[in-house]
Amino acid sequence: MKEITRRLYTKPVMLGMAFLVGMALVVGLFITSKSRASTSTFIQAGDDKFETTGNGETYHNFQASPVPAGFFGTGSQQYAGLVPLVGVPIQPLVNDIDTVIHRNQDVFTPGSTTITMTALNLKGINPITVSYTDGHTEDWTVKVNLSDLKTSGGSMTFSDGGTFDSSLSVYPKFTFTRVSDGLQKVLDTGGSGSGLASVSDGSGGGDSLQASVNDSFVFEPAPEPTLAPAPCRSIAISDFESNNTVSAASTGCAPVTLTSTNNPWPITRPLTEQELLASHNASPPGTKRKVIQADVNTTSVSLR
Repeated sequence: MKEITRRLYTKPVMLGMAFLVGMALVVGLFITSKSRASTSTFIQAGDDKFETTGNGETYHNFQASPVPAGFFGTGSQQYAGLVPLVGVPIQPLVNDIDTVIHRNQDVFTPGSTTITMTALNLKGINPITVSYTDGHTEDWTVKVNLSDLKTSGGSMTFSDGGTFDSSLSVYPKFTFTRVSDGLQKVLDTGGSGSGLASVSDGSGGGDSLQASVNDSFVFEPAPEPTLAPAPCRSIAISDFESNNTVSAASTGCAPVTLTSTNNPWPITRPLTEQELLASHNASPPGTKRKVIQADVNTTSVSLR
């Protein structure tokens, strides 16, 4: 009788304990799954838009791959200077955005997406000075856009910690305009290496020559079909650190590979992407207006 009674009481107790253990396992699994899910962030594909202030941190240096002699005209010497750049608004009546990078895929962090630069609109802060063999010089303004011949793209990798790394290969197109008469020369770094081709320069004056050099440059219009190839050499450098970003460059030839590391997401401060001979200090929308307002406030205080 005692044995039967013990079994009758023990069985419900054991079943109850098994039930509680099972519930604990389910709750633990739920909490663990929820905790993991809460650390992952969904980032939808879309555009990142930037403004480029003229603070001297955005530039292109032609030192490693100079504009060759003869490009600007007969007797022009090669140009190997540094050109500080500033953004030109794509829609000036709407905002100050001059650079757009598109994230091509949705991402659950940690994860990666390919990226494509879809807009770039910069200009030289000051004209460059081109020297000629006969001793005279000419001033030329510089405009920088994306290549018409090759897409600029790369990748962006997001962490669970609210940061991202990116690498972007940019093929810029440089438009040089002579200050004295408005004559333009175009250098497109997305050239395919197909040699000389007859193209229209859009001026109504007939065809001009387009030459690609070393698979890196396209000259449009080229002053002569016998342009010497522009030097294009590799450069070995150590990691370059600036503004909490780290980048490295292996070459001064096209494309310009801009990298940035450990930047906050969403982007709340200027994103400095750079290599040895090029840098783009891109800021979130609204930065230029804040800078202008700060200058106005400073001026008004000093006048009191």
